[in-house]
Amino acid sequence: MTRPEPDRAPSRATEPLPKSWRPALTLLGALLAVTAAIAVAAAVVDRMIYG
Repeated sequence: MTRPEPDRAPSRATEPLPKSWRPALTLLGALLAVTAAIAVAAAVVDRMIYG
């Protein structure tokens, strides 16, 4: 029994992939900055509470 050949063309139009990594790296950098800010704020609060 043979399987039917899947359609290679998508059923709807899709956007092409970006040519540059810059948007992804910018997003990762922003997430890293937010995480670092939260970590610093937590450390400051920890020092204020526990000395």
